[in-house]
Amino acid sequence: MRLKTYRVKTMTEAMALIKQQLGDDALILNTKKIKTGGLFGLFQQDRLEVTAAIETAEEVAQEVKPSAGTAPVAAVKTATPVPPKNKDDIMEELQSLKRLMMHELPEDRLPKNLRPVRDQLMRQGVEEDVQTELLTRLLPKAGDTEKFTEETFHAEVVGFIEERQLAASERMPAIACFIGPTGVGKTTTIAKVAAEQLLEHKRTVGLITADTYRIAAVTQLKTYGDILEVPVEVVESREQLASALQSLNACDVILIDTAGRNYQQLQYIEELQQLLPEGQHIHTTLVLSLTAKFEDMVQIIKNFEMLPIDELLLTKKDETASAGAILNLLNRYPIPLRRIATGQNVPDDLVAATPARIADYIVGIQRHA
Repeated sequence: MRLKTYRVKTMTEAMALIKQQLGDDALILNTKKIKTGGLFGLFQQDRLEVTAAIETAEEVAQEVKPSAGTAPVAAVKTATPVPPKNKDDIMEELQSLKRLMMHELPEDRLPKNLRPVRDQLMRQGVEEDVQTELLTRLLPKAGDTEKFTEETFHAEVVGFIEERQLAASERMPAIACFIGPTGVGKTTTIAKVAAEQLLEHKRTVGLITADTYRIAAVTQLKTYGDILEVPVEVVESREQLASALQSLNACDVILIDTAGRNYQQLQYIEELQQLLPEGQHIHTTLVLSLTAKFEDMVQIIKNFEMLPIDELLLTKKDETASAGAILNLLNRYPIPLRRIATGQNVPDDLVAATPARIADYIVGIQRHA
């Protein structure tokens, strides 16, 4: 087999060279993006490295040999059976093609009306794979400049979200535990959820706090309990939690606050495991702040995966102009996202995480209150 590697600016250039030098039967074995040239690491240029191969005449001739006692026949290349590809292989090939397509369309070669879209996605902190997916979808629509509008961008983001966002249960679970790192606003969020259940859904609510590491947290939840006129229990162990759940058994909804600790300390997560009752599934909501780096969110989720995570709730949208992490999370994790907290006001500033509202954040408009 004859192998040849090309370093080119575009895939189109590579295809032309392969066809010219190796012929139409050549196969592309590998493509990757590289940097070439430059002086002391400066002024390097992006290139594609494409490796192609073609069978030699001898290899083709050996594929079909005349049987003994028969007259020689012209060598005919027979097709080698190709095993069927599974779904994962096909999806990986599609993703590779999408990435390759976007490599072929660097920013200065994108259609003009897609350049602001890419800029906006980058400003929002959207991961490269998600950018590629959205730009690939928008590319066929970019040629019609009259019809390509902000609404086109918005609609494509909505479609992207709808394909990935898992539906959360419409009714609040009877027992819900809120976990997450320190400083994300769990206690205030629980008060908002409690007020929502009381005022909008007319359900009775009980509160439990296991955050005995901070006296202020206990006081804060008790204050919210007094304002909302709902009972509050303080627990420090699994046995006390079981007793508190029994005491609040008449409530329609019981919300449990937990201590916010350093998420990198696995001891904290083990303490949570020891707190929750054995043999009883309690709906667990992981609370994350949109002001955190996305890399930190990924690490938090990884560390909390030893607990069952039933739902995500994102806070502090009012403290950041970036919402790309929402798309990144939906793209990476099959975990329902039901609510987003947009401020400190109780019972307000807790909104449904609808595809249209998330798309508003990404596109940079506000039309869905």
